[in-house]
Parts: sequence; C-alpha cells; structure tokens
Amino acid sequence: MHLHSETPPLRANAGNGVPVVSKAVAAKNYQSAALNATEFAASVVASKFHLPLSTARVICELADIGGRCA
Repeated sequence: MHLHSETPPLRANAGNGVPVVSKAVAAKNYQSAALNATEFAASVVASKFHLPLSTARVICELADIGGRCA
C-alpha cells in the first residue's frame, strides 16, 4: 500500500491549499490463492473455536469436513 496526500489545484477560490485527502490509499490488484475446501473449513473452525490452524486442519481431516464435492 502506498500512502499519499492530495492537494487541490491552486486557484484564487481554492482557499489556502489545505489537503483535501490525507493518507489516501492507492488501490492495487491483488491475486489471492484459492483455498481448497478443507483449508477453508479449517480456517472457519479455527476462527470459530479459537484454535490454531494446524489443530483445526487435523479436526477437519478426522471429521471429513471440507471434502471434495462430487
């Protein structure tokens, strides 16, 4: 993320040039890797029950949660 400030163009009616937007965030294209069903289920279980992700993966594997769709 790149933070930058923008000021209005200096004109007679623009006032004293006070920044209009401070700390604006420039949008970027982010590519995120798609999670498989087991990883998605593990992340849901981990966040719901406040577990480490590794423990949630084991639980999902043992309970057969997040298997492939037929």
